[in-house]
Amino acid sequence: MAVTESERLRAFLGEVIPTGGAASDTLFTEDQVTDLLERHGSPEAARREGLELKAAALANLVTTVEGSSTRKLSDAHRAVLAQIKALGPSGSSVTRIHRIVRDR
Repeated sequence: MAVTESERLRAFLGEVIPTGGAASDTLFTEDQVTDLLERHGSPEAARREGLELKAAALANLVTTVEGSSTRKLSDAHRAVLAQIKALGPSGSSVTRIHRIVRDR
């Protein structure tokens, strides 16, 4: 079964529609995913802006403590920010070499 560009972008963003579910079960509507793809041309190119939108949606989540139970929802925001940082300024996760040392 072929994977659509929309499904690939959702996978990059960690927002896959669950089996038997709908787009409303994720942070992104189909219209939002389609808009990102149309403006950027590919899932790879749309990835960074999608992650930035996801970070904005998660920014107001807080850590909740109820008795002995703790839910660290703020960790989700930090995790998305770490993904954005790993992409670098170009939005690509290509490995970069910082220094080349030659043998003499």
